[in-house]
Amino acid sequence: MLVLPLLIFGCAAFGLPVTSDPAKKIGQAYQLFDEQQRPLPAEKLIRDSIDIYKEKNDLAGLSEAYRAYGFFFRSGAIEKWNKHYKSKGFLETGATFENRYSYSIKYFKKARAIYLGNFRYDALANVYLNMGFTYAISKENMKACEMFDKSNANYEEHMKNHPDSKMNLPKGVVSYEDYIVEHKKRLSCE
Repeated sequence: MLVLPLLIFGCAAFGLPVTSDPAKKIGQAYQLFDEQQRPLPAEKLIRDSIDIYKEKNDLAGLSEAYRAYGFFFRSGAIEKWNKHYKSKGFLETGATFENRYSYSIKYFKKARAIYLGNFRYDALANVYLNMGFTYAISKENMKACEMFDKSNANYEEHMKNHPDSKMNLPKGVVSYEDYIVEHKKRLSCE
């Protein structure tokens, strides 16, 4: 009778089906750190995905896992669990609560390198945008402005190559360029 609670609560990602599919693991990680504010099991799932994609030499999957890790290190769930991270750190060697934004950038850059090699301008626009957000949070406004410009340039390149594609924009935003301009205004970019 005492074993059942240990099995239920001992599972890091309690409530999620066990899977060996790295894409599903990434999806579960987003659910955990973004929706449920449970970053501890989320990090484990992301790292498992990275390992699986590396083993399979699946660069497309690996880029998505790296991007997920970039989002993870910037997530609000980390802030909620700050006491844990300040005392215990992360699974990623060297990552601390204080330097987590630099690790966010590090993993966005890893994803960027793969997207560049595959001419994934849509994904590059997203990575640069999120690097910009991370730099803005870190009060590195000049770098944020540079990333927003790169995001817009990659968006334009994507649209030149795929004129029928649609970019998901926040409600009320007319164009991607307008979206970027608003973020640049907020940071007083030149």
